[in-house]
Amino acid sequence: MMTPVSLVILCLTLASNVLLFHSNALDISDLKNSMSAMERTTCGTHRSEIHISKEEQDEVGNIVRTCEGTVAVTKCEGTCVSQIQPSVKTPSGFFKDCQCCRETVMETKNVELKECFNSDGKRIFDNEKTMTIRLQEPSKCACHKCGH
Repeated sequence: MMTPVSLVILCLTLASNVLLFHSNALDISDLKNSMSAMERTTCGTHRSEIHISKEEQDEVGNIVRTCEGTVAVTKCEGTCVSQIQPSVKTPSGFFKDCQCCRETVMETKNVELKECFNSDGKRIFDNEKTMTIRLQEPSKCACHKCGH
């Protein structure tokens, strides 16, 4: 036999978070708000393509070659729940809880740029035809307090 609290949680889940019972209103309301916030949070890693151009210079700063290419990377993207509400406890008169989708774990990735050009803009086809560079990309993302 389920306890009344378990029954309320089950009913809230089955009814798409519609408040069905008014007993224990504070607990049910908090649960409903938490479930609703989880539904609106879409922060996560997503695949993307970026175009990279990298110059190689000699010891005096002259461009020796430029290599470029389009590479697949991951990025953090999505929405996080933020709110602002009146408060007598804060100097501004408002309690602000701002959340941003940001990286939690970064990984280093080697990328090969396959289109290289000399300083005259001519395509290079010999042993200098590619350039390997290192990139940092997020492997995990989550909602964090904004500004940190």
